Amino acid sequence: MSQRTRVLAGLAAEVSIAVLPLLVILLVAGQARQVGHFFSSPEWSFGAAIFFGQTLVKFVSGLVRGKGAAGPVALVVALLVVLGLVPSLVVLAMTLQLAEAKVPPELWLEVSQIALFCMAALLYMLLGTVTESMGPVVRDDGADPA
Repeated sequence: MSQRTRVLAGLAAEVSIAVLPLLVILLVAGQARQVGHFFSSPEWSFGAAIFFGQTLVKFVSGLVRGKGAAGPVALVVALLVVLGLVPSLVVLAMTLQLAEAKVPPELWLEVSQIALFCMAALLYMLLGTVTESMGPVVRDDGADPA
């Protein structure tokens, strides 16, 4: 089994565990014959925010071990925050506010939180694979810096 396959398998296992609460919500909503509530559940936004945060940590910590160019790394981190983490937290706040008021969210909000969740999981897998595949930094004297 190649290193990339092992990394992907490990990341897929982490994503599977993160999706487990959504599966439980789907089963409960299905049993209550309210499957439509599954798509408006704030858990999608919670999951997206967590995935974006984990992606940032995995990406930056992987680059600390490897050799990454400062400019592209800063761009990826900024894009993850600006286009991923912040929007997922805003959508989460809006969804929770509507849930508290017992007002069903509009379709665009449901679609947004599911799209952000899927994007976060995909980026977690993609950037996780890239950074995990980089391997440790080796010092000039050949010793492992860790």
